[in-house]
Amino acid sequence: MSSVAVAPHRPADNPFASHRIDSLAFRFNGPGLTALHQRLEELGGRSAIVGPKGSGKTMLLDELTATLPGKPIQVRIGASDRNPWHTVRTQLPRPVTPDHAVFVDSAEQLGTIGWRLLLRATRHARSFVATLHRPGPLPTLIECRTDHTLLRNLVEELLPEDSPVLAPSLEELFERHEGNIRSCFRELYDVYAGRVISEQ
Repeated sequence: MSSVAVAPHRPADNPFASHRIDSLAFRFNGPGLTALHQRLEELGGRSAIVGPKGSGKTMLLDELTATLPGKPIQVRIGASDRNPWHTVRTQLPRPVTPDHAVFVDSAEQLGTIGWRLLLRATRHARSFVATLHRPGPLPTLIECRTDHTLLRNLVEELLPEDSPVLAPSLEELFERHEGNIRSCFRELYDVYAGRVISEQ
């Protein structure tokens, strides 16, 4: 059992604060955003971003929302939503028209009936992209993955040059959080804030 504490900082100054994390750009391992736009067009404008939790799906979805043509409609399904389809329905315009580009985050929470209703409701949209943990009803646009190098590069970008060395090691942190980089950032926020982090 070991612990580490780092000199405290104001929450707004913490390099792992949510506004700093949200400002990061998606890291492409291969063709970039333009190629992704082309692939989406080849797939008929309807596809899914696939990957486990904390792999950058939402970050990429936000970048597509900002860059794809059409009137963007963002739909967020919360982790605790008991009726995901109701959540989606209340955020969709009625009707969805060819002017709309629809982006649905955490769509894996929809059941079979919810998916059928969503696909029907968005059938006229100019484009429709959803995030999923694994391949599902839509063709896969891109599969998001993480690794130790990605975590290290992101941490180095976020940390100031004069920052003290943080523990635990990034390799151990990555493994313990099973590759969920956002979860790693939450722990690093606590470490940097000077709270005692216990490791087993």
